[in-house]
Amino acid sequence: MLRSDLKKKNAFRLTALAALGLLSGLLTACAGGALNLSWAGLAVDGDTAYLAHNAYISAVNLGNGQMSWKYPAEADSKLNFYSDPLIDSNGFLVAGAYNGAVVKLDAASGTLQWKLEGDGEKIIAPISEGPDGAYYVSSESGDLLVIDSDAGTIRKRIPLGKLTSWGPMAVNGERIYIATIEHKVLAVNFETGAIEWTADLGAAIAGGVNLVDGKLVVGTFTDKIIALDPKDGAMVWETAADGWVWMAPVISGETIFATDLGGVLRAVKLEDGAPVWRAELEDAIQAAPVIDGERVYVGTSKGKVRAYAVADGIRAWEQTVKGGLYGRLHVAGGKLLAVVNGGDFSLAAFSLENGSTLWTYKAP
Repeated sequence: MLRSDLKKKNAFRLTALAALGLLSGLLTACAGGALNLSWAGLAVDGDTAYLAHNAYISAVNLGNGQMSWKYPAEADSKLNFYSDPLIDSNGFLVAGAYNGAVVKLDAASGTLQWKLEGDGEKIIAPISEGPDGAYYVSSESGDLLVIDSDAGTIRKRIPLGKLTSWGPMAVNGERIYIATIEHKVLAVNFETGAIEWTADLGAAIAGGVNLVDGKLVVGTFTDKIIALDPKDGAMVWETAADGWVWMAPVISGETIFATDLGGVLRAVKLEDGAPVWRAELEDAIQAAPVIDGERVYVGTSKGKVRAYAVADGIRAWEQTVKGGLYGRLHVAGGKLLAVVNGGDFSLAAFSLENGSTLWTYKAP
C-alpha cells in the first residue's frame, strides 16, 4: 500500500473512532441529566417533517420550514431523542428516548396520546411497527419490547441476549430482523417471539438492516457490504467498501447504494454485489443516501451535499453547509431534506434540481 493511501485510510479510521467516541460521550453525559447535542432523527409524512432532536420533537412545515408544534412544551431533562421517529399505519408519531421512554403523539397537533416511562434503558434504534400493529422497540436492556399501540403498555419482552441495536430494523409478515453492534443479525418470529436464526458477521453493524427482494443487506465495520438470505441468515454475497459502512445501504430497483467512511458512494448490483459505479467525496460519509427518480443524493460529515445520476454516477451538483450530515437524507415535497449537526441550523431543504438552499430550521 502506498504511504499516501495508508495515511488517508488512517485518517478515516481516526474519524470513525472520533465519531464513536462522540456518540459514547453524548450518551454517557445524558445519564447525568444534562441536555446534549444529540444525533437528530427525521421522519416525513405528507407536508410535514418531524425532527427528533435533543429534548424535543418538532413538526416542520415542508413549504416554508416553520415549526408547527413541538413536544414537550418545555424541555424535560429526562428526555433526549436520538433516532428517526415512526409514522405508524394510522398516522400517529411514535418515538423512543434515551431514558427508555416511548411517546405516541397525534402527528397533526403534537398532542400526547400516551407515554410509556420505560425502565431507564437507552433506546437508540428507531421503533418498528409489526404486522400485528404493535410497536417493536430494541433497548439497551438487551430485550426486544413489544408495546401495545393503543394502551402504551408492554405486551412482552423478547430476550435478545444483551445485544444492542443502533439502526433500523427490517420487517416482513413473518419476522423482524435486527442488526447489532455486537456483530450479529437476528431474525425474530412475530408469532412465537423465538429467535429463528443468528448470523455473526464478525464486526459491528451500526446502521441497521434493509430487506428487499429476498435479501437482507447490511454494512459492517470491517469495510464490507453483505447480503444475507432472510430465511436462514446464510450469506448470499459480500463486497468490499473503502471504510466502515456506517449506515445500512439503500436499494432502488436492482441496485444497492452504499456509503462508507472512506468517502465513497458506490452502486452495486443487488443480485451479486458486483460493482456498477463509484464516486469519491473525499470526506467520511455517515449519512444514508436517498434515491429519487434518476438521481441519488448523499452528504458527508463535513457538510458536503451532492447529487449523482443513478445510472452512471455522473455528478449533477454540489452544495456545502456548515456542520456535518449524520442521519438519513429524505426527499419529500419536491425537496431534499438533510439533518445537520454542529452547524447554524438543524434541518435544511435543498432544491432537487440544483442544490440551492430553500430554507433552514433550527431546533429548539
